Amino acid sequence: MTWTNKVLRLFKNNVGFIMFLVGLAFFRTAVADWNRVPSGSMEPTLYDGDWLVVNKIHYGPSLPFANKRLFDYGGPERGDVVTFVPPHTTQLYVKRVVGIPGDHISFAGREIFVNGEKLTSTKVPSDSNADINLEYLDGASHFIQYGEEGNLPKINGAFTVPDDNYFVLGDHRNNSADSRYWGFVESDKIMGKVTHVAFSTSHDRFAERFALEIH
Repeated sequence: MTWTNKVLRLFKNNVGFIMFLVGLAFFRTAVADWNRVPSGSMEPTLYDGDWLVVNKIHYGPSLPFANKRLFDYGGPERGDVVTFVPPHTTQLYVKRVVGIPGDHISFAGREIFVNGEKLTSTKVPSDSNADINLEYLDGASHFIQYGEEGNLPKINGAFTVPDDNYFVLGDHRNNSADSRYWGFVESDKIMGKVTHVAFSTSHDRFAERFALEIH
């Protein structure tokens, strides 16, 4: 039996399984995906070891097998946690959207101003050494933190988010490489909205390890 015949026979005997794998790959690249959080830049919302459920059709369908959206039918809102490809690499990142197209953004130390309004926050008691706060953005709230190590970048002046671009930050504000360092995220580089932690192997999660909704 020739090599070609062996391959054809193998395909014929396993066509169902092969089609399943192709369908699964298509589903992950175009509809929904699960990604592992590789760092602590989104603590205390997400931890290194969390596996995320990403809705890849929330803002528009993705091109299968490529990190690119086909078209938009609704962009991210302030406060959304998204996966995206930043301008300086081809790796997927996960951050929180703070500025949408047309927003005016400025900084003063820890304070962030969006369209002239300061984002307010409330300190939360914690057993950890981190300074944890509940931040309010567009009527919703999420946790942020400032760790013992790391520094806030010095940003001078105000700027406007361009059309079809977004400004993103990590929730671990002094330990995150985000738009403060490498700029805006183009709309078609946003791959999806993070909706849940499917499961977690992080030692920082104790009781809530499965199906945790993300805010």
